[in-house]
Amino acid sequence: MVNNYKQDEDKTKFSWNNMARMMEFIKPYKKDLIVSLLIGIFASVLLLFMPKVMVYAIDVSFVNKNLGEIVFLTLVMLLLVVISVSLTKYKRDKIIVILDKVSYDMKMAIFQKLQVLPNSYFDTKSHGKIYTRATNYPDEASIIICYVLLDAILDVIELIFVVIFMLSTNVKLSLISILLSLILVSFFVFLAPVRRKLKQNANNKSSNVNAYLSESINGIRITQSFNREKKNESILKDLENERIDAYRRTWYISNLNWSLTGILNYVSMILLFYIGLRYMYPIVSIGVIIAIDSYSSRFWGPIEYLTSSYNDLMDASNYLERIFELLDEPLIIMDSKSAQNVSIEGNIEFRDVSFSYDKKKMVLEHFNLKIKAGQKVGLVGETGCGKSTILSLISRFYDIESGELLIEGVNIKDIKLYSLRSQISQMLQDNFLFARSVYDNLVLDKKKTKEEVIDICKMLDIHEMIMSLEHGYETVLLNNGSNLSSGERQLLCMARIMVQNPKVLILDEATSNIDLKTEHKLQKAMDIITKNRTTIMVAHRISTIKNCDKIVLVKDHINYEEGSHKELMKKKGEYYKLYNSQAIINSAKE
Repeated sequence: MVNNYKQDEDKTKFSWNNMARMMEFIKPYKKDLIVSLLIGIFASVLLLFMPKVMVYAIDVSFVNKNLGEIVFLTLVMLLLVVISVSLTKYKRDKIIVILDKVSYDMKMAIFQKLQVLPNSYFDTKSHGKIYTRATNYPDEASIIICYVLLDAILDVIELIFVVIFMLSTNVKLSLISILLSLILVSFFVFLAPVRRKLKQNANNKSSNVNAYLSESINGIRITQSFNREKKNESILKDLENERIDAYRRTWYISNLNWSLTGILNYVSMILLFYIGLRYMYPIVSIGVIIAIDSYSSRFWGPIEYLTSSYNDLMDASNYLERIFELLDEPLIIMDSKSAQNVSIEGNIEFRDVSFSYDKKKMVLEHFNLKIKAGQKVGLVGETGCGKSTILSLISRFYDIESGELLIEGVNIKDIKLYSLRSQISQMLQDNFLFARSVYDNLVLDKKKTKEEVIDICKMLDIHEMIMSLEHGYETVLLNNGSNLSSGERQLLCMARIMVQNPKVLILDEATSNIDLKTEHKLQKAMDIITKNRTTIMVAHRISTIKNCDKIVLVKDHINYEEGSHKELMKKKGEYYKLYNSQAIINSAKE
């Protein structure tokens, strides 16, 4: 099923395995993390000596009215604060660098995976949700794992030291804070699974918003053409309201944890102060009571952060589930163990090939076709008959379900993908131009001099058109070449194919959006570029392919008729009917 903006993604159970896998991204920076951890521990322990200094200052220096000693101890406490804060800042700065690197590595891993995933993955996934997994989730997960987790470890260590210092100061008063903390922990353990489910739902709603935004931007012209702006606003408003409601429910739980921690913190401090003064003084000195109160505040700080950190870690697990779900997508289209580099001349054969996109409706069924090197082959047939699918299979954007597809007598699955696609250039129905210069769009990964590119453009008679742009070949195109006409875009895409100098040319409706004058220029150039090169083209207008060496009419999922234009016209079959019907329509237009 297509995962669209209306469809929530499946909820999954928490798995520590995802955390373990995340460590693989952190491993290259473990030394820096360990250094940051040690610095953080040292900074925290320094502050724990302050109450001890305070006890001595109150119970000894103050009682003895030793002003010089009080000033000295005050300076010592100030120095402890300055050193601790400086070390903490250094630690935080170092962690920010680490988490940026981890996020970068995760994004690159995701992008590399997206580059090799089959077309079928993008056919069945919302692009907005893919963007969310490739951008938002790595940032969020790296911040939580590197920053929050490290601070959580520091808090655990600090908590241990705080308890040690508290117990060394006064055992009975320390137990009050410890017992109250057990109430919080039991309450938190009970609510944690509930909050995780709420957060999953919130992430899904946020992902739905991104999916709809992506879809709306891609379809903005249709929206404006059909005056659908208000309807789209209404849909987004509903999606946003669902997202806000979902996040509110999550924050209610989070704030409940925070508020309970804060209440117990102050209750603990008040109880300690009251019990200490009411029942223990003067056996226990004022300095010790104040020190225990100070330690109590430091005791509840880590607990409050740990409860928050646990929630954050649950959030990170949600992000990681989606990230690893993408990274674990099977590579259906990949090199086999026996894959080899093959020098392609253009001998292509479909042997009893069957194929469907959804495993239900067959697009090709027992399809057979043989193409010889250097031939020009035209594919015709009704819309949806499978012409474009045939072209996609030759470039191995999809794998066939049964039968064999041979290139130079080698099964296409045994040809290395790079070897295959570097020798085949395909111009699809939906042309795409990158938001880069004209020159960059033409050369892509080919090492061509500007003079060579200009020669090709002159051959296509589009050099003057390019030079008429503001910066000529260095003109940066807008999104998908929207600052060009549709005909100009197609001519640039044709020039790009010619720059690649492939062994096999695949043209899918290459002249569908070009006027007759421009088409004449293109046909003239194509006669030169296709000479001694295998060319396979799809066209609705038979006039553009009637001079092909072979024409194949695809119908009922099979190669229904095959032959030259003259041969097919003599048969007076389906091709004959199609050609004459187009001739009548063209005559009527004239």
